Amino acid sequence: MATRPVVYIVCSDQHRNGKTLLARALVDYLMLDGHDPFVIDADYPHGPLRNFFPGRTLVVDLETIRGQMALFDTILASPGRDYVIDLPATQTTRFCTAAADLGFFTEARRAGFAMVILFIVDKTTDSLASAANVEKMAKLDLLVPVRNAFVGSALPARYDGLTITMPALDPECLALVASKRFSIREFLLGEESTVPEPLRRKLKSFLYTVMTSFNGIAPTLSQAILKA
Repeated sequence: MATRPVVYIVCSDQHRNGKTLLARALVDYLMLDGHDPFVIDADYPHGPLRNFFPGRTLVVDLETIRGQMALFDTILASPGRDYVIDLPATQTTRFCTAAADLGFFTEARRAGFAMVILFIVDKTTDSLASAANVEKMAKLDLLVPVRNAFVGSALPARYDGLTITMPALDPECLALVASKRFSIREFLLGEESTVPEPLRRKLKSFLYTVMTSFNGIAPTLSQAILKA
């Protein structure tokens, strides 16, 4: 993807719209692309991403100053690699406010990071307004709106800029992907034994669509940085 390390922030203003699945796919995409991403899961204390990426996930409680500092310090103390932050809907505004107040965005750029937010726009117009507000608060390099066809989206069909679309995935496939035993990366590398044959084509189509969309981030980010 990008040639400089990136902090990817995956968020939304609504719950249960595919955000954690998107974060998982992004982490596996980065690993397949030869990167070494570290994951920060703010869904405390559950930390679902820790189940899929043991050894490269930190679970933090953004309700506390200690948790906020743990997130920021982890990234700033180890530059040179990508980070994927998965924010629960209730923590999106809190994260942006704390990051701005504590100077995280400024320090991260000084350390050489680019800042990208992937915001899942839910089906209400309020969600679209929330995405715009997050972009304003974070003063980031790139915001990529994401539409999940399964839940619906207020994102206009003709949007001027890069977007990512998550195709609708039937409940049987969703249940399979949610299993701790299922690895997106291993499945794409050919390990299909955990997936019933009738579901393999559907799942591959979904993952290839999402992964291909990620390809557009690096060139779009580069252009945004040059224009800044």
